[in-house]
Amino acid sequence: MKRLTIVLLFVFLLTAALSQLNRIYSQKFLATTGGAQWIWAQHRMSDDWPVAFFAARDFELPAKRYYTRLRIAADPEYELFINGREIAGRQSGVQPELDLFDISELVHTGRNRIVVAIRSPRGVGGLLASIDIAPETENWIVSDGSWTIYRRWSPELLLHDVAGLPSERPHLVGPPPIGRWNYLTVVRRELAPPPEKVIAPRASFAMVGYVPAIRTQSGIALAVADRVRATVFDFGFTRGRVRITREHAYGASKVINIRFANIRDELAPVESNLRHVVFVPGETAVTTTEVHSFRYVMVFARGARAEVVQ
Repeated sequence: MKRLTIVLLFVFLLTAALSQLNRIYSQKFLATTGGAQWIWAQHRMSDDWPVAFFAARDFELPAKRYYTRLRIAADPEYELFINGREIAGRQSGVQPELDLFDISELVHTGRNRIVVAIRSPRGVGGLLASIDIAPETENWIVSDGSWTIYRRWSPELLLHDVAGLPSERPHLVGPPPIGRWNYLTVVRRELAPPPEKVIAPRASFAMVGYVPAIRTQSGIALAVADRVRATVFDFGFTRGRVRITREHAYGASKVINIRFANIRDELAPVESNLRHVVFVPGETAVTTTEVHSFRYVMVFARGARAEVVQ
């Protein structure tokens, strides 16, 4: 009986210690993002459908501010626009991080606008953001229900709300820490420089490629390889972001798979290293957020072409 009492007392003390530790870290994270919530489009994440959209918000900045700093985490991939200029983009990777940008030179006193393009090949993800303007004035603007979700592309929405363009309020996933977005590490990021040039491919040729897929037969999931027609674009050995442009816009989010290679033999085998490029409905061009080193870009879609942005 005495041993049982000791064990129960130990479990109680351990639970209390872990609870206290969780409260400490929760408050630490709350101090980082304030009342910000993870937001998403109105979409059932269990449907496993591709989703891409723009989350936008106008905000006012006072004349007296020390700086303007933005903290943002978006899973699985985002592009960030401030007052119409693309300044960053990133895939979240295995462990999402809270990216910190100093946007003081891009904003001004009065009205400003932030737009975040979110792309998810499987429809699962979240967006968290907050803006600080002084050490004692953190979380001046946060991601919450006041943001606007646009499911169709228009170049005007980078600068202002667009009348007639379908919009909705975001789904509030919840405040951090939550789910796989636990206690995010803050990482300082540099603003991306504007692109200087666009490079067309030297040549292109048709090819049949193999794409990994899962098929269910008699209730059993099987890994298979689908034969898919593709176009390969040859740029010579180069480095840069890749822009995929398609001839026609679609009315729903669309995924185009691409593959990078340095030698031609790398294009034929069945590989799982596909890069998923997700288009917002109405969008005809998407540029990868990361820089690649390659010679060939294999595009698994008809009526689509690749260019290099440097």
